[in-house]
Amino acid sequence: VLFGAIGFIIWQDTQERELEFQRIPVSQPQLSHMDVRPGLNSRSFVLTGRIENAAQIFTIISVIIQATIEDCHGTECEIVGQEAAEISLEIPPKQARDFSMTMPFPTIPKIIGEATWRYAILKVRAR
Repeated sequence: VLFGAIGFIIWQDTQERELEFQRIPVSQPQLSHMDVRPGLNSRSFVLTGRIENAAQIFTIISVIIQATIEDCHGTECEIVGQEAAEISLEIPPKQARDFSMTMPFPTIPKIIGEATWRYAILKVRAR
């Protein structure tokens, strides 16, 4: 009986955790005021911006953001770096929060043209 109760609690916790990633679609939160600057070492950047939670009832508790560096020559761009990182940040419904985080890039090739940054939200965790 004890093992059954423990198993049920573990199963219930796993189910709740999976639901946290399904409550808000990744297309709903909005990124704005995005900026990037060099970090403390040559292999990291400080990423700042704002995340807006457009959900009506759920509070965002974390998001996974992907940052992509492109080396652009005129209209041609080539991806030269791409990393993802989790931001733990509580954002109540219909509110926004600013964030600042250091994002490591293990390998950064030399930019020949113009560096262009793109950002995407990969996952949203909410309760």
